Amino acid sequence: ISKKCYERLADEFRYVKAQAVEPLSTFMDFIAREKMVDNVCMIIQGVLNNKAPLEMQDKLHPLGEFEGMKVIMSETFDVQGGFDDVYRIFLVDTPIGPYFEEYLKDVDREKDEMVRAGVETSQVGGILTKQDLEIMKATLKKAWLEDFNDFVQGLGGTTAEVMGHMLKMEADFRVLLVTMNALNTNLSTEAKLQDRNSLYPSFGYLYPEGTKELRKVWNDTTVRAALEPYGKYLSLFDQVKQFYEAETGIADGGKSVSGFQSIEDLIYAENVHMYEMGFEQQYHFGVFYAWVKLREQEIRNIRWIASMVVLGTKEHIDDTIVPIFQPRL
Repeated sequence: ISKKCYERLADEFRYVKAQAVEPLSTFMDFIAREKMVDNVCMIIQGVLNNKAPLEMQDKLHPLGEFEGMKVIMSETFDVQGGFDDVYRIFLVDTPIGPYFEEYLKDVDREKDEMVRAGVETSQVGGILTKQDLEIMKATLKKAWLEDFNDFVQGLGGTTAEVMGHMLKMEADFRVLLVTMNALNTNLSTEAKLQDRNSLYPSFGYLYPEGTKELRKVWNDTTVRAALEPYGKYLSLFDQVKQFYEAETGIADGGKSVSGFQSIEDLIYAENVHMYEMGFEQQYHFGVFYAWVKLREQEIRNIRWIASMVVLGTKEHIDDTIVPIFQPRL
C-alpha cells in the first residue's frame, strides 16, 4: 500500500515540477535530493551484501529516482564488478554527487592523508564498509540540509523566513536525534564523540551555543544540562527519557518499551504542526516542502493503520498515527 502511495506522490510531485520555473524548479530538486540520499545508501548497502540492485527496487523511494538508476536497475548490471560503475553513476549522474564525493574525501582523509590527487575509484570499496553506512547516510543528509538552507537564504523574502524556520527546526531535530540515538552506544564514548559531533548541522536555533554544549554530552544528565536553556527541546527530552531508559533496561533484562514514545515519534508530531503552519503565510515556496512532508506523514499513517489492523490491535490506532490538520477549537 505504502509503495503505491509513494508512487502517487512522486507522480503528483513531478506534475507540479513540470509546471514550475526557476527558482521553484531548483527548490523542488532540493526536496527530491533527500530521497536520492536514501536511495543511494540503500543501493550501496545492497552492493556491499552482494545483492543485485534490481532486487531492492521495491524498497527505493520513487521521489528519489535519478537518471543513472536505469543503468543500475538493469538486469545486465554486474554487482560483482565492484564499486567502479556505482561510484561513477553516483558522482557524475546525481545532484548529490558533490555531497557524496566530499564524504568520501573526508573519510579517506582520516584513513590516509594522501588525498591531494582526490579519491580514486579503487579506494571506494575500502572506504564504504558496512560500519560506515549509517554515519554516511547521516553525513549526506547533513550536507543536503546545509546546502538547501544556503539556497533558501539566497532566495530571501517570505520563503527565507518560513522555509528557513522549517529547516532550522529540522537541523535542531537532527541534532537531538543523533544525540539521543547515540546514547548508550559507542558513539557516546570519548573516542567516538568526534564521529557523532561531525553529524551536527552548522545552523539552526541550537547553533552555535546549544550545539557546542551538546558536543560534550555523553549521558542523560549531561544532555539535560545542555538543553536547559531551550525549554521546548528540554520538554521533548523529558518526554522521551523513559523510552530510552526502558530500552536500556531491556538490554539488561528489564521491562518493555511499549507505552513510551521515542524521539522520532515526537518529532513526527512536532513536524506536522510546523508544516501546517507553513500554509498560514502567502507567496513563498515553503508550501511545496510542507505539502510533500505532510503527504509522507499521511502515508506513514496509512501504513501504521494497516499494520494495526493486520495485528488485530485497532484500539491502538489513535496512539500510533499523527493527525494532520486537526480541527483547532
